[in-house]
Amino acid sequence: MNEFLENKYKKWYYQIVTKAKNRLLLEGYSELHHIVPRSMGGEYVDHNLVRLTAREHFICHWLLTKMT
Repeated sequence: MNEFLENKYKKWYYQIVTKAKNRLLLEGYSELHHIVPRSMGGEYVDHNLVRLTAREHFICHWLLTKMT
């Protein structure tokens, strides 16, 4: 179940996630991120996980607060 609001923050969130999913190589420090948070029913499965830079991860969590 996706309880995300339809707004510009959702658009920005999925732009970051899509770019990261399509990235061939991420060098340096990275963090694993649940696209749909576990607290919202997201599972620990490949299609719900993405590797983000620390900055991307911070921004995605900020955007999540605006999308719910």
